[in-house]
Amino acid sequence: MNRRAGLWALSALLSVTACSGRTSGESSATPGPATGSARPASAVPAAGPSSIPIALHAHKVGSKYIYLTKQKGNRRVYVLRADAETGQYFGANTGRSDFTRPHITFYGTAGKQLTADAPLGTVVERDKTVTMTGGVTAVDQDGTTLRCDTLRYDDPTEELHGQGNVVLHSPQGDELRGETLDWNLHDGQLSVRGAR
Repeated sequence: MNRRAGLWALSALLSVTACSGRTSGESSATPGPATGSARPASAVPAAGPSSIPIALHAHKVGSKYIYLTKQKGNRRVYVLRADAETGQYFGANTGRSDFTRPHITFYGTAGKQLTADAPLGTVVERDKTVTMTGGVTAVDQDGTTLRCDTLRYDDPTEELHGQGNVVLHSPQGDELRGETLDWNLHDGQLSVRGAR
């Protein structure tokens, strides 16, 4: 068992589950192949008297990326692949991880899917959000491409929210520009505000 796997086992015992937003079987986060080191984050205040703050640092080695899988029951919600991760966990449902060069595939219902890339990403367990920043490029299952400054995924509603310089291109060559985008992965409904 490598040090990262050992950290995750310890975290599970402490009810600190990265990005799962739960302590029961409702959903799970599964780390993939990764290497790195973990050490206590002494400068981070604990969430309670029984909490043990933990810091996590991991990075890609060769072709072995860092993976994080989010599930609800037996359904996969997203798979995140990244070059590096820095995480802080203060207690149950308080984790935050920052990722370098995240590549995320979001899975909706009825075959809906969106794959997005950005320079930086953040997963916040308490809010159940994934935020990609630094300029996002994404493509859906039909070949429609999206570009925006930031893209946030909200797990409770399973919606994607794009902000800043939103540009959509259809496979037929149509283009739509706007300031914000809301995309529901359940039903595929999409709306762009400030369209021009």
